[in-house]
Amino acid sequence: MPLIRIKSLPFTQQEVPIPQVLNSLSSAISAETEIESHHIMLTWEYIPAGHYVHSGKAVHHQPINTHPILVDLIAPNFNTEQQIASMLELIANTLAEQVPIAKNNIFINFTPAYSDGVYDCGQVVEWDE
Repeated sequence: MPLIRIKSLPFTQQEVPIPQVLNSLSSAISAETEIESHHIMLTWEYIPAGHYVHSGKAVHHQPINTHPILVDLIAPNFNTEQQIASMLELIANTLAEQVPIAKNNIFINFTPAYSDGVYDCGQVVEWDE
């Protein structure tokens, strides 16, 4: 596991191939972390136009430099601070390369997942720390 959930406003400048972006991000994470791709989950949701306020302003489409893309990274708590930082940087770099967004306009939040706190593949997952 990691689980990566991405939210943004719809893009207007160009068609963004979200499935291709997610596949690229999945491949990059798998290669960097040596986590098999079947353990990596990614989603991308669009925030409805006008439903995202940043700096007091609601907009209808994803700007390049405001209204950061919102990313949640959920990964096991056995990852070191360096591993987490590497994943955060990898996500930001990959998104900035793949979509029309400035790297400094990406917000990523890490949430640790704990042993016995994840249900996957038909069972509660337990890992050694």
